[in-house]
Amino acid sequence: MSDQQDSTPGKTLNALICPLCGERNACAYAEGKPHSECWCGHVSFPEGVFERIPAEKRGKSCICQQCVENYVREHE
Repeated sequence: MSDQQDSTPGKTLNALICPLCGERNACAYAEGKPHSECWCGHVSFPEGVFERIPAEKRGKSCICQQCVENYVREHE
């Protein structure tokens, strides 16, 4: 993944930053490692979690593990 332009002038989306919380997402693939080394291959993403990402940021960077875990706790 590479940096993508945000809809806000002067801002770019960093593939290593979670689009929900703004913290590092620990995406191994975005860091140039094999996808098989990423934490996301070992968790299940609940239905609806991706809907929290603003439309202009979808598909441009990965959600972090903490945001996935927070979503699961909120929807138990």
